[in-house]
Amino acid sequence: MKIININDDIYPMRLRNIPDAPSKIYIEGNLKLLNSPSIAIIGSRAASENGKILAKKFSYELSNIGITVISGLARGIDTVAHANSYNRSGKTIAILGSGFNKIFPPENSILFKKIVENGGLIVSEYPPNTDVSTDKFRKRNRIISGLSLGILVIEAKQKSGTGVTFNHAIKQHKPVFALPHEIGNSHGIGTNRMLKNGAFLVTDTLDILDKLKLSEYKEIYKNNDIAEKTISQPSDIKQAKIFKLVSQSPISANDLSRKSGYPINEVLSTLFILEMNGHIKKVQGGYICM
Repeated sequence: MKIININDDIYPMRLRNIPDAPSKIYIEGNLKLLNSPSIAIIGSRAASENGKILAKKFSYELSNIGITVISGLARGIDTVAHANSYNRSGKTIAILGSGFNKIFPPENSILFKKIVENGGLIVSEYPPNTDVSTDKFRKRNRIISGLSLGILVIEAKQKSGTGVTFNHAIKQHKPVFALPHEIGNSHGIGTNRMLKNGAFLVTDTLDILDKLKLSEYKEIYKNNDIAEKTISQPSDIKQAKIFKLVSQSPISANDLSRKSGYPINEVLSTLFILEMNGHIKKVQGGYICM
């Protein structure tokens, strides 16, 4: 862990320029990401299945062309965004609303470690033993928008922390991108309101790259046919081996440990990543393929 003060040369310029920039930040991981081209992906903690699919799509496509994906390590959309970008070329940055020793939700401690191990970055303005609180979560949202070139909102309910981030972004003169939802869809009430109040309507990754004038990344996207590449199979060897043992009939973690030969703790952490990536689903009696 390192501490960076606002007057240090390495302190990220985009963050320094916001009105209420933190006087110092605690970081762990890849320092180079602090000033990298980055997009924040945020949305509901109680994410819909469609929301997770869309978060997976955009985080995968952006990170694969070298854009860093920023989010808040919360449940739902944040978790999916991190899980689909931490081992890509763009990597991911997680902004905490607590200290490094007080990860919330607790199950994302595994994701915390995976992000750091795979060249990503964790950022907090709080000392390591600072507990979680609602105020801190809301306050950290200004850092999510402050570090990014722009924010993509996947889905947002009528009242949510996502709306707080939207307000910070507007004050910071950061573009907000939002996905349109059907009228009456509770997960889209917030995004539709944002579109009425200044957010840019987007339906694909190219819309974001065009608006931000990221022509270099737009060419990479087109030339490498990023949008057409399938992510239905996990690329990690351990993930792939365990994934092949899962079918449409529920199988327990203990059975997967026995059949794969991996210790139960490794199986559980791998199952967590597979679930966050949308490869498998936890049901009564174990895990099944999506």
